[in-house]
Amino acid sequence: MWTAIHFRRQAAKCATLVKQTHDEECRQRYQRLEQLYLHLAEEEERPIGQISAFAAARETKPAA
Repeated sequence: MWTAIHFRRQAAKCATLVKQTHDEECRQRYQRLEQLYLHLAEEEERPIGQISAFAAARETKPAA
């Protein structure tokens, strides 16, 4: 649970930086980071029995 809290704090910091920066490339980078941190927080909060669609897709592909 601590990890999800950490990811949400990082996302909030990125959101603040999005508002503060005047450089478009940096703004886009911070927005992507914010979304990534939010996604990671959601994954951490997900009950252990559930897996993400991404993880399920990886498990069903045959090894090359």
